[in-house]
Amino acid sequence: MEEDTVELIDYLRVIWKRRILIIVITLVCLGIGVGVLVKNTRSEPQVVKEYSAKAVVKIGRKLLFTLSDGVSRQIDYIESPASLVVTLPQRHGFIKDGYKVENTPGYDLNVKRIGSTGMLTLKLTGPDAGVERVLEEIIGVLISEHSSKTEASIAAYISFIKKLEADANMYHENIAAAEASIREIKRRGAAHLEDMVVSEGKIKEEKSKGGQTAFMNMLYLKSVDLERDLREGRKDLRNTEWQLILYQTSMERRKYDTEKVGAVKSTIAIPAGKKGNNTILVAGVVGLMISLFIAFFMEYIEESKSRRKGK
Repeated sequence: MEEDTVELIDYLRVIWKRRILIIVITLVCLGIGVGVLVKNTRSEPQVVKEYSAKAVVKIGRKLLFTLSDGVSRQIDYIESPASLVVTLPQRHGFIKDGYKVENTPGYDLNVKRIGSTGMLTLKLTGPDAGVERVLEEIIGVLISEHSSKTEASIAAYISFIKKLEADANMYHENIAAAEASIREIKRRGAAHLEDMVVSEGKIKEEKSKGGQTAFMNMLYLKSVDLERDLREGRKDLRNTEWQLILYQTSMERRKYDTEKVGAVKSTIAIPAGKKGNNTILVAGVVGLMISLFIAFFMEYIEESKSRRKGK
């Protein structure tokens, strides 16, 4: 008696030989599973698991402005974004004593910081479509609170800009007055020289008295003082105008208010159909098993026929 031995390569050879049959039967079973899933999905209404609304908020900044030892200006967040991640849910009653509150509406606020920036992502989830309205209210309250703090922080800043504008106007007036005085002194000096040239005898007489020379010296010294004051005034004006341009440009380029970036986006979540996924999986496995059984059964029949013919 000879004992037939079947190796793994024989099974693989049969599977390869009947591969088309195996693939067709498996696909047919998968199609049946998908059809059953679609039928069940249409017959059973989809239940919404939760509603969610998401928005991005940019935290504003405040100015720390002092005039004690010169002009000092520092810019910092109105509230630290890292602390707002913790405190914002607490303010609106979503967290109490370190634990999430299971309140009647069932809302849950989650706040995350975007990297190391001053931007926060606020996500509110709940059982109804009111999450979008509630999130808008939360953001509105935060913007309103920060707006008042921003206005208070830049009050001294704006006052200093107004002071610089007043100083610039004063320097303009002083410079105009000095220039007018210098012109008047030059006019008086020129007129005095004309009066001096009347006659040679009179000129000699005046020179002997020394009065005309003293008057001209006085005009010269006064004009020198005015020229010095004029240079100092123009220097102070340039410095003041430079500071004024710097601070005014800084106020225009920076936005210190807390603001919402984009619109509030809302979504709904429907629980995944685990039963449907299982249906497709079971259909695929059953189809594969049936196709393998048919393939090996057909191979067995062919081998039995060949053995009979051989005998």
